[in-house]
Amino acid sequence: MTKLSIIIPVYNTAQYLPDCLKSILEQKCDDIEIICVDDGSTDNSPDILKCYNQIKIIHTSNYGSGVARNTALAAAKGDYILFVDSDDRLAPDSLKILLKTAAESEPDILIFGGLTCVNGRLRKGNYSVNKIPLKYRLTPREDFKKEIFKFPSTVWTKMYKRAFLSANNIRFQEIRVGQDQIFFVKTMLLASSVQVLNKNLYYYRKKRPGSVTSMKKKTDFSPLYVFREVEKFIENHENKYYILNRYFKKAAFWLPKMQTDLKDKYFEEYLKLLNELKYKYPLAWWSYFCPQRNSSYLGLKIKYFLACLKSVLKFNNPC
Repeated sequence: MTKLSIIIPVYNTAQYLPDCLKSILEQKCDDIEIICVDDGSTDNSPDILKCYNQIKIIHTSNYGSGVARNTALAAAKGDYILFVDSDDRLAPDSLKILLKTAAESEPDILIFGGLTCVNGRLRKGNYSVNKIPLKYRLTPREDFKKEIFKFPSTVWTKMYKRAFLSANNIRFQEIRVGQDQIFFVKTMLLASSVQVLNKNLYYYRKKRPGSVTSMKKKTDFSPLYVFREVEKFIENHENKYYILNRYFKKAAFWLPKMQTDLKDKYFEEYLKLLNELKYKYPLAWWSYFCPQRNSSYLGLKIKYFLACLKSVLKFNNPC
């Protein structure tokens, strides 16, 4: 019986892929399967994968990590699912720790911390356990759903019960950037139990050349697609404004980062969404938000602050 399926989307990471696989295979953990989805790599990543007979390889066209992960989920057989990016690594003994904890408490989601790797050096960053509230570290609690953004929104700092994902048909959005956000929101709101480990078990490589997150200028409209998908899911949720606020701010502050030739189109689509929200949710801060096409990041922050202030003064509705 397979206890754990480790899912690794692979795209042009030949330089880092051997270290990633080594960090998993050296742990000599029984009853696991490793599923690598080659997402149409154009470097020698596929050749590297062929050298490992311990892993299952799936080849797809270059559709992005969302499609790659969904493809692997459909093939996975483990009781639990762990996502690893192919340029990252797992900490020594992390699999043994995760499986032992899962066997004891059987949470829908087991959350842990991750260290950031910059220029080969590990350090605490946005995903380390010191960023997670202490009150959630020892036992599962129901009220985590009221402040889900105090947890890292990355899928690779969590292990998921596969039966939970299957029962709720939770999958990744099939877009290039932000594809894991609907997965994060659905899992955190639908989980019956969440447990947090006070350990950093993942090593995240930051600022890798060629990665999507390293691009200085944005070329996609993903925050708009993410917002609409999240809004549809939480339509009747009690913490709707708390969640929508997070993703609408993201869409707003994406504008100054847009590539010049795409900025007009993005601004047009953003205004369409803004006007819809002003009509649907007239008491929220965005009713007072008036961005301009060439607004700077600082300018948008000021406009956001003033819009929040007006909303608080008139409706006592904090951002």
